[in-house]
Amino acid sequence: MDIKLILTDIEGCITKDKGYPLDLDGLKWIRDHLKLLPPISLNTGRSKPYIEAMLQAIGQFEDSIGENGCIIYLIDKDDIILHPKIKEEFLRQREELKKFLKEKLKGYGHIEPGKEVCVSIFPEKDIPVPELAKMSQELIETNFPNFQLVYSSVAVDITPKGIDKGAGMDLLLEIKGLDYDEVLGIGDSLGDLPFLSKLKYKATPYNGHPQLKEIANYVAKEEDILGLIEIFKYFFL
Repeated sequence: MDIKLILTDIEGCITKDKGYPLDLDGLKWIRDHLKLLPPISLNTGRSKPYIEAMLQAIGQFEDSIGENGCIIYLIDKDDIILHPKIKEEFLRQREELKKFLKEKLKGYGHIEPGKEVCVSIFPEKDIPVPELAKMSQELIETNFPNFQLVYSSVAVDITPKGIDKGAGMDLLLEIKGLDYDEVLGIGDSLGDLPFLSKLKYKATPYNGHPQLKEIANYVAKEEDILGLIEIFKYFFL
């Protein structure tokens, strides 16, 4: 094995979920073992400020993928670039999409502020994420066919068609000059499938979706960050 990069999701891997405290002991373990691990990049639906904060918590700064493949956070520039497939027309339609969903999903979900491209919808109290995803899918299929939807345990994420975590990884690896066989991918939800399915080496914590467990080289016995640490030990220690 010649793994030169770890590419991991945040929620369900480094953190438990939105709204849960960070496992400071788990993060300290990662920081204490960085010299024994390949560089760690993130592949997440989150925005640049959250990515930067998580990289600070890990203690290592690597270019990372945000907003489900829509952006790359470039450490040296302390700035983001949009995926080149995202055209001005998509950005214009995105503003229309946000207004439309805000009206149609009132009482069911709210749009997370602060993102450049991806439209993330978090459910209102007692609304299951899959139900919110189904409602959102029906709305965008009819009215905004140039967009696609995935969902995780915490949110519904809408991106331009053709843009997902796999497309984001394609761009990141091009920037870094790496091949797919040189990357260990780690994820827990179906939104991670587009990038994990392209890799030779992939793993998931115990809380990973069944479809990810089917393709993973290793399925951890522990959940979340404890599962992540278990994966690191299996591959590198």
